Amino acid sequence: MNKIGMITLGAAIILGGSIGFGAINHGFAQENPSKTVESKASHELIGIEKAKAVALEQVDGIVESIELEKYNGQTYYEVDIDKDNKDFDIDVDAYTAKIIKIDESRDDDDDDDYEVHASAATTGSLISEKEAIAIAKKNITGEVVEIELDEDDGRYEYEMELKTS
Repeated sequence: MNKIGMITLGAAIILGGSIGFGAINHGFAQENPSKTVESKASHELIGIEKAKAVALEQVDGIVESIELEKYNGQTYYEVDIDKDNKDFDIDVDAYTAKIIKIDESRDDDDDDDYEVHASAATTGSLISEKEAIAIAKKNITGEVVEIELDEDDGRYEYEMELKTS
């Protein structure tokens, strides 16, 4: 099966599953009025920049990546921050900008992320995330749901995932 067919099939499966879940969730809210679930469909996502700002208020470090995640019916941005040889995974609610959780661990992956950001800051040779997003949006219409600065063979690049219609 070609790529477009696989993508279409995957989208149909995901869409069908979310419609089925919505029907189940709707029925639960009617049967249990004391436990109504606030509908997030009417809200707008806060966006990557707001999620980044909220996470940096908690831990002032270097943002390694931001991903839009959905788990157990909750949509959130997972913001990975590097600071003082520690990794922080901060989950920010994608609709309310509230901190869901903060996980801290020792940075022992030897990927030299700090050196990547430090050398870029001193040389000024890297473009900002905003500039990279603007370039991507010139070519693809969509919302950025993930961005990560990556070094590959001495070359730095932003890897992005955009959600399109």
